[in-house]
Formats: sequence, C-alpha cells, structure tokens
Amino acid sequence: MAARKRERAAIWPGWRAQREPRRCRVLLIDDHAVVRDGLAALLALEPDLEIVGCADDIAAGIGLIRTARPDLVLCDLNLPGLSGGEAVQAIYREFPRVRLLVLTAHDSLEYVRAAFIAGAIGFVCKDASRSELLRAVRRSASGRRTVCGNVWESVVGDWLEDGIASRLPAAAGLDEAAARVLRLIALGVPTRQIARELGRGVKATEKFRTVLMRRLGLRSAAGVTRFAVEHRLVSSQELDHMLSQANA
Repeated sequence: MAARKRERAAIWPGWRAQREPRRCRVLLIDDHAVVRDGLAALLALEPDLEIVGCADDIAAGIGLIRTARPDLVLCDLNLPGLSGGEAVQAIYREFPRVRLLVLTAHDSLEYVRAAFIAGAIGFVCKDASRSELLRAVRRSASGRRTVCGNVWESVVGDWLEDGIASRLPAAAGLDEAAARVLRLIALGVPTRQIARELGRGVKATEKFRTVLMRRLGLRSAAGVTRFAVEHRLVSSQELDHMLSQANA
C-alpha cells in the first residue's frame, strides 16, 4: 500500500493533497424505532452521508449532539412531552450552529411555520419519496432552506395570499405599532410587558390600548384575538402554544 502511494505521488505530485470528500455527519431523533432504523439504513447507503447516532427523545438527542458533533440533525417535530417545534427550539438554543431538518407526519402550514420559527432549516414529510428525502437532507446540510414537494404548493399559495392579507391591517387603518399591540394582546401579554416592548409608560400604553380597541369596535381580549387571527397578526399555532403554556 505504501509503495502504491509513493508510485502515485511520483506520477502525480498533487495526489497527496487530494482527499476523499468529507461525509456529512447526520444524527437522527425520533421516538419510533421503526422510523429511526429505516432512516438510518436508508441514509447509510449514501456515500456522502454518515450516521453518527440515533436517539428516541430530546434529552438523549442533546447528549448525542454534544458528543457526536453532527453537521445535520434530522428531528421529529413532535417528541414525547414536546410539540409544535419545542424540540427544535430546545436543540437550537444549545446548538445554534447545527443545521436542523424536521421530519414529521404533519404537513399543515402551521407546523411548517412552527418548524422554521423554532430554528429549522428544512421541513420534510415522512411520506416523502426517497429522492425527496435525500434532496432535503443534502440541501439542508449545505445550508439551504428546503421543504418537500408535499407542502411546497401550500407554502407558495400561503405566500401569495399573504401579500393580500398583509394589506388588511393597513386597510383597517392600523399602523405598525397598532398591529403590534393587537398581536401582543391576542397572545395574552400583560400591559406592563407591552409597555416595555413599545418603550412607553404603562399608563400611556393602557390609553393607547383602550383607544385602539374602541376605534376597532373590540370590547374584550377575546374580540382582539379573533380580530388578530382574521387579519393574520397571529397564527393558530401560536395561540395553541399560549393555551398549552397557560394550562401547564
């Protein structure tokens, strides 16, 4: 073997500088053993990918990330005790440089939004084809945002609709500050915290809130929430998360 290397170096002096392409180190987190084993077997067949660990919950996953130092984490969006992107948030908080690709059975836009807001770089459904999965893995590993074909049309449609929906607050006579206050009220943020967010005094904020609600004909926080949802100032996923936190 050593003689062959010397022979190659003599024929091609630059050969020593050439190395095998570095494989992408992938770690899998999913609470279903069949899914984990199937993904590991599938991805291990690819010459540019290397499986460096598998975990069935977020605690084990975070421990493996510390020791295995993966380039890409392929993580279920909903793990035991966590939902709606909380698993992704937990990983992203501790490892902001690790790229996270969400793999989930859910294909609704609310889950897509939750994944990306939490820090994911990609979103792929569990019923995606092998080629789609591999494409998503490679794109995410290279730092490019990606979604699978199953949700692409919905994402594009939502983006197009958002161009119209984003004009609704302006059409209702709302400026940026008013829209922000309505959003915070809908999410149950106390007036004192809203005041800090706006950089205003509490009394001035209370007056602003009262005048704004009266102008829009909103008589309660529930009315503000309905208005905020209709005008897409908040998402149903955010409201679900707020309610789950309140009931915890």
